[in-house]
Amino acid sequence: MTGPVSAWTRKIAELFDAHRLRVERAIARRTGDPQTAGDLAQDAFLRLARLPDGEAIQNPAGLLYVVADRVALDHCRAAKRQRLREAGPPDEELPSSGPAADMVVERNQTMARLRGAIDSLPPKTRDVFLLYHVEGLPYRAIGERLGISPRTVEYHLRTALEQCRAHMKRRPLRW
Repeated sequence: MTGPVSAWTRKIAELFDAHRLRVERAIARRTGDPQTAGDLAQDAFLRLARLPDGEAIQNPAGLLYVVADRVALDHCRAAKRQRLREAGPPDEELPSSGPAADMVVERNQTMARLRGAIDSLPPKTRDVFLLYHVEGLPYRAIGERLGISPRTVEYHLRTALEQCRAHMKRRPLRW
């Protein structure tokens, strides 16, 4: 004995007809697993169909893609957990995939020297340097912010680079 088909059920059927292939492709791209994309797409449609107030949803197609993305993300996380379980505990005999300790120390020392070089710059030159290299602002925006011309910005950047290079050369790395 079946009752009348609700408007939400009809809407899900229409969405399925109109979006199934695109949802499957989106999931396949997200997961890298086209074989399971069809199953995951059906799961997304089912999750959407189970929503209690589905008829009140303003943009069901948009929500469908959000749900499909979450289903794909859940699949990726579960697959990663499974791979980690299958791999077992890390082998202490294997070399680390990260950088060697001496490389980390050298990088940290270099970064500390570079910070020192930047800190030793005159205040306006340091401001220009940081606005350009850290915040990524163009010359014109830096000039407007600091009340100087783009040509002066260029001068400060050139000065900053010359002074930083000189600072790095005269402060040798110490072990």
